[in-house]
Amino acid sequence: MMTAFIVFTLAAIGTYLIRLSGIALLGDGKQLSPRVRKALTLVAPAAMAAIIANSLFLDQGAWRDFGAWHLAALVAVGVALWKRSMGWTLVAGATAFALLLVAGL
Repeated sequence: MMTAFIVFTLAAIGTYLIRLSGIALLGDGKQLSPRVRKALTLVAPAAMAAIIANSLFLDQGAWRDFGAWHLAALVAVGVALWKRSMGWTLVAGATAFALLLVAGL
């Protein structure tokens, strides 16, 4: 179970770093059209949603039983709606997941 947590955490960090690297390489983005800038802001959340949806519903190709994954996802969704911050959402979801695993769920 901890392996899944490590993979999830590394995927979250990797996705976030990829997003930051694009911002660093392109500078302030003034040379990009507004449409492209808007599309680029949606890449990281879309990639993260795809990773999370796969992990949330499937476990090695079989449907996952309700448990720590789903409860942590609910915490993350709540924080996302409250804070509107990807960083806080990732931290809250990963922390909730870790605590639920330690609790034995």
